[in-house]
Amino acid sequence: MKKYIWIVVMMLSAVIAAAQPKFTQQELAYLPATAQIALFKAGIVTPSDVLEAQIAQVRKYNGVCNSELRDLEKELYTFNAGKVNAICFDRFAEARQAAKAATERYRNGTARRLEGVTVGVKNENSVTGWRVDMGSLVLKDLPPCTADCPLIERLRNEGAIFVFSTTVPELYINCMTWSRLYGITRNPWNLAYGVGGSSGGSGAALAAGFCTIATGSDMGGSIRLPASMNGVYGFKPPFGRVPTSEIAYETLGPLTRTFDDLVLMQDIIAGPHPKNHASLRPKLDYPTEYKSLNGAKVAVCYFPKWAADGCDKEVNQALDKVVEALKKAGAEVLVINSDWSVRGGQIVTFINGLLSTEMYELIELAADKQDLLCRNVKPFFKNVDAYSPKSLIKATAMGTESHADVQKNVFDKGCIALVMPTFTTPFVSPAFQATPQDGAIVNGKFVNANDIMLTPIWNLLNRYPVVDMPVMLSSKRVPIGVQIVGNTFDDLAAFRVAAGLSKVIPQMFTGDRFPDFREQK
Repeated sequence: MKKYIWIVVMMLSAVIAAAQPKFTQQELAYLPATAQIALFKAGIVTPSDVLEAQIAQVRKYNGVCNSELRDLEKELYTFNAGKVNAICFDRFAEARQAAKAATERYRNGTARRLEGVTVGVKNENSVTGWRVDMGSLVLKDLPPCTADCPLIERLRNEGAIFVFSTTVPELYINCMTWSRLYGITRNPWNLAYGVGGSSGGSGAALAAGFCTIATGSDMGGSIRLPASMNGVYGFKPPFGRVPTSEIAYETLGPLTRTFDDLVLMQDIIAGPHPKNHASLRPKLDYPTEYKSLNGAKVAVCYFPKWAADGCDKEVNQALDKVVEALKKAGAEVLVINSDWSVRGGQIVTFINGLLSTEMYELIELAADKQDLLCRNVKPFFKNVDAYSPKSLIKATAMGTESHADVQKNVFDKGCIALVMPTFTTPFVSPAFQATPQDGAIVNGKFVNANDIMLTPIWNLLNRYPVVDMPVMLSSKRVPIGVQIVGNTFDDLAAFRVAAGLSKVIPQMFTGDRFPDFREQK
């Protein structure tokens, strides 16, 4: 009898095993956090399964991490050539232990909200025992951090697993991600193009399937630019929503591959914290479901005057798709014009104002070690007289004027949000500004740095929440995203528009919309 019982048990086990879904390495690596958690709870997949699939992606596509000094800028091009290069250093051994512990928590019913979900950590957020060097040779020997910052503390408390540190441009001063310390970070969708900055390594790691969610910070577009170029979601919360520094231009926020994951991560990291007196109270809760866009009024601006030739035609095509999608979702679309222009000095005024805040400390840190700095950073040391209270006053005045303008043209007209470009072009060199030849192309023409970013105004106006979401793949398969701007502190309006659009715009990381790691100029 025992023999027959054993046979029946084995047969039932085989039937159950055959009924379980089979996942490829890529499918496991790219599973959204919300899907992972459901599978973990059901015992179909374990955190270790996902982690090992993502480590395999890293081994295959990232390249070898190497932080040795490279004396010549041109050596950047041969360092990790043909690889993504999104990781400063990994903590795989620690992550593997954490994944095993997370699996046990699912078994004994003590799993937390992000239990077993892997996180790429921007080389800015303090993690106990990890080094923050800001991508700079000047700071490469700093001692490890002695405590978690509030954002990391909250993710850790909910069971997240920290797997590696992600690359940044030196001192976070670039809209693309490369440095003499870590080399060039390249776009998984097309290695010939950039990943944005300064949270570029976080965006690229997500797009490459190296982790499930990632942290970012945004002081001039540093969450939104990588979100746009890597085909992921990013959120720049209003100042104070997520505990961060006292610099009002800055905020911390999530980067994810899906809208639902964005909501989950943001809900966890938001709220007041005793270590930060600027953090807002009470905590704002982010619901998982949002009211439809039927009857809502949404403004769209193409910003044709921002640069001399406006935006690239493919960026305009992306906005066309947004207009079409908004109407399909039942929204009323108001296409507006704006006189905001890079030629009006907005970017320069913003940068001088930013470096007149506590950010000036970075200039002081590297003042006597300029020979170690990247080519694009050195010019900031030639303009130190511009970083003064007068520059901060000028920037504040520009912010006041811009705030009045956006209120008059968008929110006073009954719109719940403004949709606009993130970049004027997706076609940006991964080593942007490393040499005079490393630039960006708008409608076939070479343009300089200030012509391509439409993000800094929302750091100057940092009480406005901005969701950046992917819209389409360009002709070179570099993603194009848009900014969705809610009214001051009205995060949920921006999320409502993003939620509505995500239901009608084909999403990345589905069907044939996965990175193929090509290199095509």
